[in-house]
Amino acid sequence: MTPTDVPAPESSHWPTREGESYWAELVELFEYKVGDLLAGRTPRGGKRSLGDLREVLLNAPLEGALRRRFGHTDRVWKAHRRQSAPQPAPEPVTAWGSGEASGMQAAGGSEHLLQTELLSLEGLRSAVWRENVRAQARTQAHLWLREAELVTLRCAYALTVNLERGETSMSVPRAGDPLASLSTPSVAERIVLGLADQVCAAFLDPASLLPGARQQALLRLRRAVTELSQNPFPRHPDQDVMDARVQAAEREHLPPDLTRTLIEGIRAEVGPPRTARERLGIREAAERLTAFIESIIPGSEAGFGPELPPLPRALYAATPRFSLSTPDDGNSVLCIRLSGHSMAMWRGLPLRWKRAGEGWLVAIGPLEYRLTSRVRPGHPDPDAAAITVMLGDVSGQALLYTDYLYLVARPNDKGLLELLTLARAVSLLLDPSGAYLNLRLARAAAQRYRDGRIDASSVNVLSAERYGAASPDALLTFARKGVEGLLVRMRQRSAQDNDAVFRAADEAVEAGETRTQAVMKSLRRVLNPATRPESDPGSTPRPVTELGHMRVGGPGELVVLEFTGEPITIEVMARVVTLRLDYKGDLAVILPGAPAALLRELLVLDIAAGGILLVRQGGRIVVSYEPHLR
Repeated sequence: MTPTDVPAPESSHWPTREGESYWAELVELFEYKVGDLLAGRTPRGGKRSLGDLREVLLNAPLEGALRRRFGHTDRVWKAHRRQSAPQPAPEPVTAWGSGEASGMQAAGGSEHLLQTELLSLEGLRSAVWRENVRAQARTQAHLWLREAELVTLRCAYALTVNLERGETSMSVPRAGDPLASLSTPSVAERIVLGLADQVCAAFLDPASLLPGARQQALLRLRRAVTELSQNPFPRHPDQDVMDARVQAAEREHLPPDLTRTLIEGIRAEVGPPRTARERLGIREAAERLTAFIESIIPGSEAGFGPELPPLPRALYAATPRFSLSTPDDGNSVLCIRLSGHSMAMWRGLPLRWKRAGEGWLVAIGPLEYRLTSRVRPGHPDPDAAAITVMLGDVSGQALLYTDYLYLVARPNDKGLLELLTLARAVSLLLDPSGAYLNLRLARAAAQRYRDGRIDASSVNVLSAERYGAASPDALLTFARKGVEGLLVRMRQRSAQDNDAVFRAADEAVEAGETRTQAVMKSLRRVLNPATRPESDPGSTPRPVTELGHMRVGGPGELVVLEFTGEPITIEVMARVVTLRLDYKGDLAVILPGAPAALLRELLVLDIAAGGILLVRQGGRIVVSYEPHLR
């Protein structure tokens, strides 16, 4: 179906211009019709006209942001159709994500007590979800601070102001605008947090419980991004006044040079005209803003973000329905109703607490934390924020909602970093230069440790032919066993003995002092954690969430990520690496031009100038790069 094939009853209301603006108006019309449907109104022209319009747009040549905008609205429409299917029995309206309200009267115990505890736990998990969203926003703000002209932060600033005003009067600030101060990390963080809070408000504000209100709020947010992309520089509110002043200056009987200076001074108050190049950069930034917003909108609302966490069961809960009998030391989360008791044990740590004014004083091991909550049960958008706590040898977070404490232990990446240091040593041995000179050096040292002598014929250049003929998996296994064997021997000897062994190995294969010292240094880093590069504060691993685009741009850089089953693409030294599950459910690493490799615990992918390193513990993965020796 083409635009001219649209049924006549509605066609008179459709735009007649061709080109991008034509399709943009059709997409906007589709949004309004879906919005009417969500609000319980019949779209103009009837539901059939909505279906006909959708068919037109499905086959339309939409591009970029317009295609994504239509796709989001279409997913909302399909979700509404599924929800509108006849239900066996109506259920009471509850907060977003609530799955516990139905059947509550049938549960044992007091209905009032059940209702109070349910509201508290619902509010708690909403607060946890909001805190996770805000943590993602903080990370994103610092990533956008790396941009040369801060164009995405400038767009986020204008978008936030426009959303607060309810209009599109705010222009995207110019690069380096001193009034915006966007280069200040705290300001940048506050702007992106404000944008994240706009998304949270669509789910947690009381008005979001009204039919269609949540979808309307999200449509308004998405439409605001599109409008910013299409019109980043709306007409200045004082433009008419400025034009009148310019005309008055032109009528003045002044010398031409003075007239020109006067007019330039008047126009300087609103700045020089914005360029087409700046518009292109803003359009790209708007796409990044859209991707960020969609990454925090839950999948149930046509986004790509996580849903609410499960409704927690609480230790010392007021009702059996939500009670947790004993803390699970294997779980990273614990919820406690503080008014139900005064102590517990979790993950080998004693937990004690007591009331302190309006809040609670909570002792976790030897450390005490003061937490305050002023919200009422069922309050949908708490101002309370999580605080960082120490849970033994790992850090964690604590969030208090009414008198329910939510503790989360963060994953401990110590084991991952140890594996990464081992992978760096293995990568050195897999360097094929010099006929696998590093690997032959390591074999010579192993012979000297084991037999007290070195068989020169077994570590010469000809012996390296079998390394080149071996499969990557077999060669990786061989190199890793070689490194681990050397580490065992080095632990048993003094530093002087180890130096003597590697000097002898160097003489046997003619590796050179520089190469020999580099291999020894890599092995010593595995033995001594204090010498690892990852131990330096400036190179602490960081989770990177740049909208599905993660990058390792040089030696020593690393990315920590959580694999949840969805494919992840990482750029390592301009090479694209993809992590995805294969048909057997194993985690495969895809590097173009190379066979797929399975990541079980440690993997090194050799490329021309170095090795791509991947190490894994459960779903936690670290990706880094180790250059070959020169």
